[in-house]
Amino acid sequence: MGQDHDPNLSGSDKLILAVSMTLLFALALLLVGGAFLFGFAGLFQLFSVQYDTKSSLIYYIVFLIPLTLLFEIATMSVLIRVLPRLTKKWIMMVLKMGVSFLFIWIPLYLTDEWIKGITVPLYTELVAALLLLVLDSLVEKRHF
Repeated sequence: MGQDHDPNLSGSDKLILAVSMTLLFALALLLVGGAFLFGFAGLFQLFSVQYDTKSSLIYYIVFLIPLTLLFEIATMSVLIRVLPRLTKKWIMMVLKMGVSFLFIWIPLYLTDEWIKGITVPLYTELVAALLLLVLDSLVEKRHF
């Protein structure tokens, strides 16, 4: 038989693993951010939303992503408290869609108000929130 190797990693192997995992995480963040950037750039092009510079669009996305994550947590906490109290399935679905839509639209509205180099009309914000709601419902697992 052969010699058994120690399953523990050496110091240089740990360093290579740490750098590789960091690069993989950064690549994942760049892909998600790029998808948001090009998605919103395309949506804004469709609805003729003008922005001063490309950096305004990048700032819009950079502020939108963490704000959306915070509101996603708020959405889940509201739904966890309210949905178990409801008995009718159609009321649960309407309430879930309504709360989710509202909590998707609010970060879009707040980000638009904070970033001065871009002005998004209300109907574009509502369409974007509807598209994000549809995408979210397609990706989400059924919990009911």
